[in-house]
Amino acid sequence: DDAKELPPAVLEKRQRRKYERERKKRRRKELKMKAKMVKKETEEVLVEPDIKKEESTGEIVYNRVEVHEENELNKIQKKKEKRKAVKGSITPLTGKNYKQLLGRLETRKNKLEELKDKDQKKAQELENKMKWTNLLYKAEGVKIRDNEERLKEALKRKEKRKAQRQRQWEKRTEKVVEKMQQRQEKRRKNIQKKKKDRIEKKKARARKKGRVLPEDLKKAGL
Repeated sequence: DDAKELPPAVLEKRQRRKYERERKKRRRKELKMKAKMVKKETEEVLVEPDIKKEESTGEIVYNRVEVHEENELNKIQKKKEKRKAVKGSITPLTGKNYKQLLGRLETRKNKLEELKDKDQKKAQELENKMKWTNLLYKAEGVKIRDNEERLKEALKRKEKRKAQRQRQWEKRTEKVVEKMQQRQEKRRKNIQKKKKDRIEKKKARARKKGRVLPEDLKKAGL
């Protein structure tokens, strides 16, 4: 009765929650069934040789596969944890900002030198950790750029290409400005020519009407 008195929005929300719970329950049941089937198939494949060996004694070990899988999972997990612990907070030297990479590399070197003056052992540990970190990142396919000489060469090439592009841009700009000036000059000459043509036409019409222009008198020496 109380449920009937509730607003439709609340009833709909409860219905959605109920449907979601049932869906999750069905999903968990399906996953459990799949896991059981996979486990059963694996046991049949891996335990079969052991059954043949132990038929004479009549003893069959069913939990061998489970123990094997658990050990493998533990090994993988330990490797992941160890890799994560070795990486720590060391950010890999990656990317193509060579100037920034050189700066970071220089900072690391200075840090190591300062630590060596204070504690040689800690400095060695940090250096080893950096080396292992780079190896782990490389194993994951990350390209590490920690070679100072190569970074300098790459930076030099990059700056050279940048300078070339700048020169090319300046040349293109000069050509564009030059073309604009040429068009403006051509337009100016065309305007002057049209203006002169209009004046000459007016003079020609005046001469036809019998008018004598000052320039005509000047030509005649009068």
